[in-house]
Amino acid sequence: MQDTLTNAWFYQLKAGNRLLIKKNGGIESAADITSLSKSQIGRCHNDTDPELLPIPAVLRLEAECGEPVITRIMAGLHGRKISEPDSAGPDGECLLRANAELTKLFGEYGANIGIALSDLHVSPAEGARGIKDLQAVRDAIDDAIRILAGTRATGGASIVPIRMGGEG
Repeated sequence: MQDTLTNAWFYQLKAGNRLLIKKNGGIESAADITSLSKSQIGRCHNDTDPELLPIPAVLRLEAECGEPVITRIMAGLHGRKISEPDSAGPDGECLLRANAELTKLFGEYGANIGIALSDLHVSPAEGARGIKDLQAVRDAIDDAIRILAGTRATGGASIVPIRMGGEG
């Protein structure tokens, strides 16, 4: 039982490492931001390598992309949630785009997990893919919640209708 818990937290943090590196422009960019070597960042990005990003690197990368990716995971591992700072509103955020992204990501998760379940056995690679997909869905949900909270705080927002080419 303890081994399962250990593996679960490790895989959550490993998926968070990959997402944080991606949000900062990939391995080379993350290496520049953190002053770590590309090979070390690559090991932290690799599913099969046990190395995780050091805390100072996590702090730099989270500050650079503006999202507490690893901090959110660590809070969740302790049964906590982090709260978003008060914001003045959606600041040009688009709920239509956020909704479309969430729908797309959830569809990708559904397709991938459907394939994984088709043979009634979920492999470690399929499990890793499911984790990546669900973390992307969770991030998209967080984005949509932030946008909706902003519109609620500012008394609502008008949605500009999409116009197709040639329409007046």
